Amino acid sequence: MVCEKCRQNMNWCVEGSTQVWRCPACGWNIVTSYIDDIDHDDTVYSLYISCSSEVDKRIIKLVSKIANVNFVTAKQILKEKKICILRAKAPKIKDAIEDLQELGIGYNISPSFDYFC
Repeated sequence: MVCEKCRQNMNWCVEGSTQVWRCPACGWNIVTSYIDDIDHDDTVYSLYISCSSEVDKRIIKLVSKIANVNFVTAKQILKEKKICILRAKAPKIKDAIEDLQELGIGYNISPSFDYFC
């Protein structure tokens, strides 16, 4: 895009939910909203975990939070080989994946998930 004031090439950037075209020469800009592709996705994804590591309090607490169950149920879930702990849209699945990766918990997503962290 070319600046309307000085005819220089403008720089484009995304800042949160805003996209901005800025002229590096004169500072003139255009600002509008930006909605990421992940927020347009209406698919409901299923998140499965496979916890092969030793189960500790942090893992139980995380599974409890993601699956929205109490600690006893979360501990039972972790004994299963492969169990769905969350069915949700892409943004919520992505948040859960980030938490699982932090603790090194294995997971699978169905259908295919294109918004990896």
